[in-house]
Amino acid sequence: MTPVQVAQLAVALACWVMTAIKIAHLVHRPRDRPLIFMCLTQTAITLALTVQPIAPQLDQALGVLGVSRALGNCLALVAVAAGHALIILLTAQDPAALRQVRHDLALAAASVAAIVAVFPLAPAPYDLADHYVRSIAYYTATPTPAEAPHTVLYLICLGWWVVHLAIAATRYARIASRPLLAVGTRLIAAGVLIGLAYVVAKLAAMIAASVGASTVVLDQLVLALYVVAILTVLIGGTVPAWGPRAGVDRLLDSLLARRDCRRLRPLWQIMHDAVPQIALRPRPVEPRLRRIRLTVEILDGYVLLSPWMSAGAEQEVRRHASGRPDPEAAVAARMLTLAISLKRAGRPPVDDPAAIRSFVDAAPGEHQANAAAQVQWLARIARVMRRQAGIRVRQPP
Repeated sequence: MTPVQVAQLAVALACWVMTAIKIAHLVHRPRDRPLIFMCLTQTAITLALTVQPIAPQLDQALGVLGVSRALGNCLALVAVAAGHALIILLTAQDPAALRQVRHDLALAAASVAAIVAVFPLAPAPYDLADHYVRSIAYYTATPTPAEAPHTVLYLICLGWWVVHLAIAATRYARIASRPLLAVGTRLIAAGVLIGLAYVVAKLAAMIAASVGASTVVLDQLVLALYVVAILTVLIGGTVPAWGPRAGVDRLLDSLLARRDCRRLRPLWQIMHDAVPQIALRPRPVEPRLRRIRLTVEILDGYVLLSPWMSAGAEQEVRRHASGRPDPEAAVAARMLTLAISLKRAGRPPVDDPAAIRSFVDAAPGEHQANAAAQVQWLARIARVMRRQAGIRVRQPP
């Protein structure tokens, strides 16, 4: 085997390990629909990657040149279709979602059937005994559209699927409850986008081959994009399972806590400048504890400033905030600046205090506040205050 084939087999082995982890989980949860499609996705991807280094031996064993290429194409389509179904099931499992999953499976089956039907229409450009084939140069070179029309069909179908899968994965990442799950889904979206680059590079290589131009550089690029895309998707799909054991979740939580502290700090400084008694001592060093302290002190500041928040002023602010980006956060930010202005001017508390629940909670109708949602809400207020026109609140140096 060539060094490239050895590297491909090593990557395939790593993919089999990650796939085995998910299959082991499926044994204990056989009725888990998302897990079923996760296993189907990873198994199809891993098989497609495994076919690559053994393609010459597979063609020789089956006696058909190019059958390994067609098989890899079909497996890749099954993988992206199952991946799209997985994202749908992670989002919802109502009758509409199940109908969409059945539609995806039917469309994938039709795509595979079309490739199987087109594959035998083009005669093999070389004999299996040809030196060009036995030297595996045939397998590292990109075929022309005339030599492999099924590959053109495959690339068109794959391009359609990866666009839809990237959109679905990006949308799901925004609503994922666990940070590690959100990261994994974003990795899947990134891997799918790399797959789209693979489609473009492969089509470019086929066009170049059809006009007799050299495709050596494009062939190397295609292989690299193919392997990186598959690895990225597999890592993204399995990181929620092995990430906690490897400490990835703790590292991620610490990084997110540092980010949240940076986002909350400007709002905290504005609040501290107006009501310095919110600051507690000592200041925590650990990022997650610091994030909790900042959140609590900002909320305390809202409570201390609430006597200067008028219900009448709130109605007026809501009227002006209508139509602006993030109007609820704009209302909360404007009410805060008005309260600070009144307090600094020495004005007495208002006669019609507003209910501050809507200013400090993104979902005031819910009985229990989600800590992550609370942080995101306060960060939205901080972002609005940075760009808010009108009353500007002095920040400490």
